[in-house]
Amino acid sequence: MRAGLDNGATADRNAGWLVAAVCIAGPALVSLIPMAAAPALVAMAQHFGADAGSQLFSQIVMTLPAAMLIASAPVAGWLAGHVGQRAVLLVSLVLYIIGGAGVLLTESREALIVLRLLLGIAGGGVLTSCLGLIGDHFSGHTRERVLGYATSVSSLLAGVALIFGGRLVDIGGWQMPFALYLLGIPVLFVSWFVIRDMAPGHVPVDRTEAKPAPELARVWPYYALLILLTLGMFTPPIQAGFVLAHKGIGSAETIGVVIAATSFVAMVSAWAFGFLRRWIGLHGFLAIDALSMGAGLVLIGLSSEIWMIFLGCALVGIGAGMSEPATASLLFRRVSPTVHALAMGLIVSALNAGQFLNPLIFDPLRRHLGALGAFTAAGCVFLAVAAWVALRNRHDLIEKERD
Repeated sequence: MRAGLDNGATADRNAGWLVAAVCIAGPALVSLIPMAAAPALVAMAQHFGADAGSQLFSQIVMTLPAAMLIASAPVAGWLAGHVGQRAVLLVSLVLYIIGGAGVLLTESREALIVLRLLLGIAGGGVLTSCLGLIGDHFSGHTRERVLGYATSVSSLLAGVALIFGGRLVDIGGWQMPFALYLLGIPVLFVSWFVIRDMAPGHVPVDRTEAKPAPELARVWPYYALLILLTLGMFTPPIQAGFVLAHKGIGSAETIGVVIAATSFVAMVSAWAFGFLRRWIGLHGFLAIDALSMGAGLVLIGLSSEIWMIFLGCALVGIGAGMSEPATASLLFRRVSPTVHALAMGLIVSALNAGQFLNPLIFDPLRRHLGALGAFTAAGCVFLAVAAWVALRNRHDLIEKERD
């Protein structure tokens, strides 16, 4: 671990709570991209037709923005290095409001697809710029705490969206949860006055680490693992609703409450990340993430009662809350400051690659193994990965250098 990239002149960067608030609010808005749509999946499938094709269409509508996030996030990181994080953030917030709330004005499949693609582009810019701003304006354990808080608030808002969004579906139909994207308006307003780009002289540059490609090539396993962890963390909101519907649970509000367990537990685990970091190594967090997700998915797969599905979703939430801050902290430490923006863009791509791949991977599993069997098989994979991470990085499971 090249800790020298993250100490010295960078040790005391702390831009204050207003900048931190915007950096935390941005990822929270991005969490709404899939989660505001999740409670509407069953109702949307019924609106467009009750066959299996409509179920897959509704799942793709939820995850389609992830495809554009994958493509747009590295571009946003590159743009941030040329025009500044602030410009990327403000433009992305405008596109976010249009692409999200625009669904309220249309019932066309084609328009829905276009708006979700636009929302994905916006989300890539918002999340990449906010993560980059965290790297520029904060350092050390302060940065790790801000990363944890960002994931925690994202999980809280996602959980609220699942429950409140389900209620909105029951009241006003499948389009109503998309009104939640209007929350981007106050964030845009505050960002305009608060966010400023870090002066170049305030960001230390390691002249021996000037080329991004070799640095990023050395950390590719972390991106691959994050894709897998993201696939796991999005399994409850994307897939569990159909398991519950198969068991006769038809209320969107009830479905939202059950799968919201993932988000609310993720909120707690992400909030605790900065505190637990004093005792647990970053690779230890990654092993815990995979272990908790695997246990949760297996429990859902073996479930015979609704409470077992609820508990399984909660176990997945433990890993969901700590995956992003642990991976981002590792990458901030392992790449030089000049590569931070691009590295964070690739993190966003990895986060959303797992989300986008989820329905594509689970669809054939569900066809061959059934809905519950698909959960069990996926859970076993995660348990194996947890063992592999722990064995390969057994010297970094416990934090040895405490503040």
